[in-house]
Formats: sequence, C-alpha cells, structure tokens
Amino acid sequence: MSLKSVASTHHGAAVPAESGGSTGGPSVGQGSTETGEFFQAADDYRALADILPQAICRKDEDGRYLFVNQRYCAWVGRASGEIIGKTDFDLFAHEVAQILCEDDRRAFEGGESFPTKYELPGREGVLTHVLRGPVRDDVGHTSAVYAVVWEESGDKLQKHLDLEQEIFLLRALMDTIPDSIYFKDRDSRFSWINRYTAAKFGIVGPAEADGKTDFDFFTVEHAGQAFRDEQEIIRTGRPLVNLEEKETLPDGHIKWASTTKMPLRDAGGRIIGTFGISRDITEKKHFEDQLAHQAFYDPLTQLPNRALFHDRLDHLFRRGRRKGAKPFLFSVIYLDLDRFKGVNDSLGHAAGDDLLVQFGRRLETCLRPGDTLARVGGDEFTVLLEDIASEADATTVAERIHRALTPPFNVNGTEIFSSASVGIALSSTGYKQPQDMLRDADTAMYRAKANGRSRHEVFDSDMHQRAVSLLQLETDLRRAVERGECRVYYQPIVDLATRRLSAFEALIRWQHPTRGMVMPDLFIPIAEETGLISSIGLWVLREACTQTRKWQRRFPQDPPLRICVNMSTRQLAQIDFVDQVRRTLEETDFDPKDLTLEMTESALMHNLKTGAAAIQKLHEMSVKLDIDDFGTGYSSLAYLQTFPVDTLKIDRSFVARMKRDEPGQTEIVRAIIGLAHNLGMEVTAEGVETAEQIEALQALNCTRAQGYFLSYPLPAEAAEALLARDLPLF
Repeated sequence: MSLKSVASTHHGAAVPAESGGSTGGPSVGQGSTETGEFFQAADDYRALADILPQAICRKDEDGRYLFVNQRYCAWVGRASGEIIGKTDFDLFAHEVAQILCEDDRRAFEGGESFPTKYELPGREGVLTHVLRGPVRDDVGHTSAVYAVVWEESGDKLQKHLDLEQEIFLLRALMDTIPDSIYFKDRDSRFSWINRYTAAKFGIVGPAEADGKTDFDFFTVEHAGQAFRDEQEIIRTGRPLVNLEEKETLPDGHIKWASTTKMPLRDAGGRIIGTFGISRDITEKKHFEDQLAHQAFYDPLTQLPNRALFHDRLDHLFRRGRRKGAKPFLFSVIYLDLDRFKGVNDSLGHAAGDDLLVQFGRRLETCLRPGDTLARVGGDEFTVLLEDIASEADATTVAERIHRALTPPFNVNGTEIFSSASVGIALSSTGYKQPQDMLRDADTAMYRAKANGRSRHEVFDSDMHQRAVSLLQLETDLRRAVERGECRVYYQPIVDLATRRLSAFEALIRWQHPTRGMVMPDLFIPIAEETGLISSIGLWVLREACTQTRKWQRRFPQDPPLRICVNMSTRQLAQIDFVDQVRRTLEETDFDPKDLTLEMTESALMHNLKTGAAAIQKLHEMSVKLDIDDFGTGYSSLAYLQTFPVDTLKIDRSFVARMKRDEPGQTEIVRAIIGLAHNLGMEVTAEGVETAEQIEALQALNCTRAQGYFLSYPLPAEAAEALLARDLPLF
C-alpha cells in the first residue's frame, strides 16, 4: 500500500490520508517501496503524526486499530501497544463502542468523509468531534478508515454551542421565510439555499443545489443575466437592490421576482461570493398588468384607448425634439363611424357594440404592425402612422380603410353597411403640441362628414380658421336668443288660384352684433349639433304664433291666415314636444287649425319610431303637417299613408328645371302633384323664380307656391304692409 498524502485540513484538524495498514506502530506500509522512499523511516511518520494537536487513528474493515498517534493514546488513556489490534469494544463501554463502530462502518461503506459530534458518557461538559474518511489502496478500493478526534470544553465549548444555536435559529428563520434566500461562491455556484428556494427549484432539499448554478434551474437567457449581474457585484462590490426579474423556468413557466443581491465577504473583508433574496411578485405584476391594461386599453375592442394613444403621440413629439434628431414624418388619422346612432337606435346597444368590435378588427387589417390604432370614445377611432414618406402614404391608408368597409358587417344575423368619415393631419404642419395635431385631424374628419361622409380630408390651415370661427359662432349662438339677436322673417305662400297670400313660412335670421345678418344655412347645423335647436325652434314657434294671431285680428280673411313653422329632428324626438306646442298655442291664443309644422322627408324617416306618436297627437290637435323638400329624400312612399300628411312641398331643384319648351322636365313635378291629389293632399311649390314657372304650375293644378318671384322673406313690418295692401302677388 502506498501513502497518498501526509495530511489534509478540515475544521482545523490535520487529517492523515495514508493508505495501507499495520498491526504495529509505525510500520504503516510494510514492504512498500513508495512508503519507504517517502518517509525514509517509519519513525519519521510516527513523529509527524505525534506532533499534530488532534487524536488520529486508523482501523481496518473489522474495526481493529492499525495505527494511533500519541494524542489518541492520551485521549483513550492507554499506550499504543494496548490499542493496536484491539477494537472499540475493548477500549470503551459497550454503548459508546457500538456508536463508534456504526459510524466507522458508514465511512467504510459510503466512501466519503463526514464529521460527527458526540457527548460521550463519563465526559460530561465535553463535546467530542470525530472526522472520518476512507483510506484507499492503489486501485481505489477502501482498505481502512481513518479518524481525527478533537474535543471542546469550557468557554470554547460554550461558544461553539452558542454559535450552533445561532446557526440553527438563523437557518430555521430562513427556512420559514416565504422568499428565496441563497448564497453563491465567486463562480456563481450555489453554496447554500433555504427550503423555499429548494421547493421553487423542484428539488428534494437544499443540499441538492450545492455546487449547481442558475443554468441548472432556469433558461439560458435568465441564468446568463443572473451570472453577469453577480460577476459585476463581485467585481465592483456594489449591490443590486430591488431588481424586478422575469424568471423563466425550462418548462416555459414564468414568474416575476423582486431581487436584492449583495457581495458576500469573509472576516477579512474579501469578497468570496454573493448572497441574495428574491421575493415572488408574480401576482403583483399580474395585478399591475391588469390595472395598466384597464388604464390604457378600451374594454370593448381591446384596442389602445385615448390615454395610450396620447402617450405614443407624445413620444413621437419628444423624439422629434431631440438634439440632432433626423427629421421624420408621421400622421394622425381620425375616424368616425357614419350613421352609427341609427344602428344603436334600431338594433340596440349590444348590436352597436358588436359593430364597433368588428369595425376595429377591419381597421387593423389596413395598418402596418408598427402603427397604432385606438378607440378614443363612442364610435371614434384614431390611427398613428409612424415614419411615413409623404402625404400620399396617409391618404393611401385612408383609401384602404374605405375599401375595407365596403363589404357588409354581419351583426346578429343582420347585414349592416357602414362607412367612415376620415380626417388626416400631418406632422409637417409644424405642430408644437400633440393635442393640436389630434384636434386638427378631428376637424378634418368633420369636414369629410360635412362633405358627404364615406370620404377623407387632409387638414389645412383654412380648416382651422373655419373651425375657430364656427366655435366662436357656437358660443355667440348660445346667447343670441337671450340677447334678442334672433329675428323671424316671413315668406308669403300664395294661393295659385286666387293669386293672393294665404300663409307665411316663418324663417329665422340672426342679427349678429359684428357679423351682421347670419343666414340659417350657417348656424342651423350648429344649433342641431349642439342641441340649441330645441330652444331656438320653440322661440320661433312662439314668436310666429304671436305675430300671426295679431295679423289675423287686424286682417281677418276666410280662411284665416296660416303660419308654417319648421320642426327639427331633435324637437320631434323630445318627450314633451307636443306639450310645448299645446302650451304655446294656449298662451298665444292661436288656433291649432291655422298652424302647419314643416319637416323634411329625411328627418321624418329618421324619426319614424320616436316621432310617430308625437305626429299623431299633433294631428289630433288639428295641427297640420307639411313634408318639405319632397322628392329629395327616401324613395319609399309608404309613410305618406302611415302619417297624417296634409301638404307636399315640391323641392326647388325640380321647379328650377321646368320650362315650357322642355315639357319632359315637368314630368317629376306632374307626378308629385298627381300623387298628392290622389292622396287628398295639397301641394306647394318652393323656389318659384319666374312667371314661366308660375304658369307651368298653374297648368299642372299646383295648389300654392312660394319663391323670390312672389316675395323674398320679409321682416314683420314689411310682411304686415303686404297684408295691408291685400293685392294679388302676380
């Protein structure tokens, strides 16, 4: 047997790792040339073992002593000659010998070194440490067991026990903390982990992680980043505090952790590794993600909302302001779903929501992956096109959107055809603030809607001026009635058989303090959109009834003078509209039979459901109903039999095309007059501007006419003068 090494150190103990055995003293490797060459003499080996402060022995497979040093003899209390060849049963009490022999056997069979501690009988107050390990021959077989023994007692023992207690409490504490706690060496190998970490890694116990790295438990990406972080800590000594990490396990499972890592130093202050603590924040991150999604995404369409769109638009503005930033072009597109209210009113809000979701999906197919589509409210959507080459790129997207909306949408089995009005604003305009660009895209969208819907408009500076002007006009309009700026003008309606005035149509004018006379075609759409039309319309009705009643008393005629007042869509939709009309008639002492409410064909068709009951109640009050601009709206004529219509007013566009030398142009007018007479209705022709038209209308048996040829709309004083003359108007 050859001697492998003289000694190795463990727990402060010098451990002889010699091979081979001897039944007597120093002749450790009898007949061994290697041993002889190494020690020169057996006495040198014994002398070396004898100067060690620990007790050392070597035993064979049967537990018989092969070698002991002087310290071991002193510990047992016998000379070496009384120990060599004996077993522990010859030297100790049976109970002690049994324990020592079992641990010797474990070292012999296990093939690994391990420490043990004993409180032996008869040695109270003394803690005995024994380090055992195998002794192997030249071919690696275990031929003997060595043991190194040392004791602690008194203060030294107490310190040891106190230290063990502290270690026990510390480990107990760390094993009960629901966080990962771990220590690593300079190569980022685990040297200790707590039980929570072991459970997280899916291993039996903490010891199973010894010597392993993050690469054994995580994906390469995460483990690689952890290694780089720890090596930086070891290099700089700077800790990593509260780092939020996404931990990806090999099976793809993802967890989030808040991690703090510190340098691990020895007693001399040298960095010997790292230690860290990681808290699972997966639920917290999921909750934060949920809150972020709720804050920045529309719950219906799952598209970005106004807040997120503003954030991304603001990012582009900041990017453009960076020093040395390369110029780039981007665009904001503002979209509004045309006639969406009709879907909600006819099919219900659930159907409207379904349409909005499908609308959003179609818009997504028209965009590049890097573009942003958002729902900013109601039926309004916005698109942010980044890094485009020119205005043509933005208009191409708009055209693509129009094409994508051409096929019908299937909403609960109902086919719905829809379109969008699109406004475009380009960053080349030189905006300073994101909200200005969004505002101008919105302005361009409203221009597209005003120009006929299902189209797109690119914003220009003139649009902004018009928008500002209209906004100011709206502000002024809100105060126009209370300031007494509104006027009612009266346009005569002439009976074509008698050529005399039979009624007036009440038309509103606005005497603006700075703009002068503002015509209805400019401010009525604003009043409709803002809802001011209801109060303005009621004011016109009251003024017209009051004035007409005065004229009826002053200029009595048979039948009495009538007044025609326009009625808006919003008014008809009001729950109390009929009560307002009744109250106005009572307060002005005006006979309902002398009042005619006019409504356009298109407005009536948009209010078939909501307006039917109101129209019927007005009819029961004897109030008449005229259909204005007949022939320019819906082609369906079924409503003429459904609603109590008294008069059809032929639109001026048909009257303007009537000429004696082109009789074919009068056929539409002839058809309308014939239809009205067959249904028991009267007919009024609008926009009469020539004597030729008057003659043609008389020849077709048209009932009444109005237009500039007969009279312009007149202020009340001029209309009264006309009544006073009581002359034929043509």
